[in-house]
Amino acid sequence: MDAGTDAGTDAGTDAGTDGGTDDAGVPDAGPVLTETPEWEVEYDSAYTTGCFGRSIAMGDLNGDGHEELVVAAPPCLTTTRDPGRVSIFPGEPTHFSKQGLTRVMDWRNTSTRTNGNNMTVSVGNVNGDTYADLLISGQYGSLIFKGGPELGNVLDDLMFQVPGGGTYNQSVLADVNGDGLDDLVSLKGAVVSVYLVAPGQEGPVFNLQPRTERIFASSARRAGDVNGDGAQDVLLGYSTVTGTEFSLYLGCKTGTTEGCDGALSAQPVWTVDSQILALFPDLNGDGQPERFAGPGGGTVRLHMSDPQAQGGYALAPTWSVMEDPLFALFGNPIVPVGDLDGDDHALDFVVGSMGRLYFYSPGAAISGELKPAWAWPRADTLPSQYEGFHRYAVLTPGDLDGNGFADLVVGMAPPSGLISGPGGRVVVLGGGAVPATPAGRPYMPEETACNLQHDPVNGKPDLTVDGEVLARSLYVERRTFAADACEVIEGCVPAAGERRLLRFSTSIVNLGTAAASVPNVDERPDLYVWDQCHGHDHLTNFAGYALRDAQGNDVVQGRKQGFYLVDYHRQCSDAAPYFVYAERMGISAGWSDIYVADIPCQWIDITDLTDGTYTLRVGVDEQDIIEEASTHANEAKLNVRIEGTSVTVVP
Repeated sequence: MDAGTDAGTDAGTDAGTDGGTDDAGVPDAGPVLTETPEWEVEYDSAYTTGCFGRSIAMGDLNGDGHEELVVAAPPCLTTTRDPGRVSIFPGEPTHFSKQGLTRVMDWRNTSTRTNGNNMTVSVGNVNGDTYADLLISGQYGSLIFKGGPELGNVLDDLMFQVPGGGTYNQSVLADVNGDGLDDLVSLKGAVVSVYLVAPGQEGPVFNLQPRTERIFASSARRAGDVNGDGAQDVLLGYSTVTGTEFSLYLGCKTGTTEGCDGALSAQPVWTVDSQILALFPDLNGDGQPERFAGPGGGTVRLHMSDPQAQGGYALAPTWSVMEDPLFALFGNPIVPVGDLDGDDHALDFVVGSMGRLYFYSPGAAISGELKPAWAWPRADTLPSQYEGFHRYAVLTPGDLDGNGFADLVVGMAPPSGLISGPGGRVVVLGGGAVPATPAGRPYMPEETACNLQHDPVNGKPDLTVDGEVLARSLYVERRTFAADACEVIEGCVPAAGERRLLRFSTSIVNLGTAAASVPNVDERPDLYVWDQCHGHDHLTNFAGYALRDAQGNDVVQGRKQGFYLVDYHRQCSDAAPYFVYAERMGISAGWSDIYVADIPCQWIDITDLTDGTYTLRVGVDEQDIIEEASTHANEAKLNVRIEGTSVTVVP
């Protein structure tokens, strides 16, 4: 029985195929890749706080031979007490029904803070019957529901709940002892627990496995059977101020005691310090998966397995890429998709970023010259009424429509904590050849050094604004605000009702020799204002937005508050290492912080502005909050032509 697949948490895969030179393919006839979905279902507008599609899973829950689609809709904001919702869309001969069965999630947790934050869904088979079972986990629970012939009863038939109450973390189903039944690997807080499943007279029994040395982690996911012993292995991540330590732990097959502590290996096979990590199917024939890793900020590198190398992987990458800062956070997820474009090479893979999903078609082998062959959306700029910088969850269901090409099921939802909701959708993207037009490939910059002279002690930061990101992110949006909307209360728009907004991303780049560090609220309370809507202090007036007329006079200004500076995009190949700033916020040398165009108040209200040509100016740190060097200007300027709902950059 095919228990199904899951997606929607951090990047990673558990299986794959072979790898290549660039071969985008030119179609002669038949299906081609397109931005138009074959099937689509959107968020429920009545559920105003939910982000639909953050996590998705597929499995035959009712045993009718068709896999159902399970969609999680956790609350968009982390401050709410909303428990979130789960929808099940019945499988059909082609795709899925659009009439979903939706339930408000009951976490069965007595905590007064219970909500649906970090909710994920996945499927497996824990009892060996003909029905897939459903795991729903989140910050306030980890619950397994029994599949059965009536889909409407699935979310009522609770099979197991990780005990303890309070706060949880991620959980995954994986057959870690190789007996054919999925076991549960659970993170309660930061402690990893493994529950082995055994058949019982009244259903499966979940036995907590004692362990001599506890494992601490902040994330968990399946790694497949890396060593080929018949037991599935798990990847555990632990967050630090410099990134995440990922460790591979082997499952312990029933009867095996050597090297085991409880149900997992006593020690990890390897540990790597990386901002992202994903395994890719064996490419070099040694039976081990290859490994995507990177220093963060959208730089991703493919390292081949090498039994002679320290840690089992080559130090030098076979392939390396630096992200397009317009679509940042490249590298989550990374999913092998087989042969999506029909070129007879099954090494294709997709990579997600903020607002864009890239498709790579390596051909027969992955080389250092590999570039993306396609992307959703295809344009390298943002369109008018842009739907937002969504994150992606990707499933590979095979050929759903029977046209001979593999398809993708993709969840697209706003990232956690940026909008209040509602938002999100789930689509089926059909496989096919890469279209002949447009002729160029999706934009991806070359890795470039900035010739930084790092001096953390005596050096100074030097902030500037990325004009290219500004130019490619411009769009106009019409949006209606209620009188009690935070944007009205905070003064981001002067009045309720429909407003016309000029939206854009602001990338604040540090090209200096040291980190840019901002005094905290205790040091400089005059720099901050308490925000009642968000429940915390906001750094104010750190950036200024304005449109100027031909005489250089400001005709309208923007008002963005709420800056919190972080290492977001790795701007330079010689950037300082990623760092999480605690006591003070900051941006390391060679990094940028990006305020993407779709977040609240990232705009200039142009409702009352006469159409015409203006100069858009974005300036940062013009009050000299930070002691800077003066090599680079603290502003970027663009001439723009505004007409109705369109904006064009002009000379």
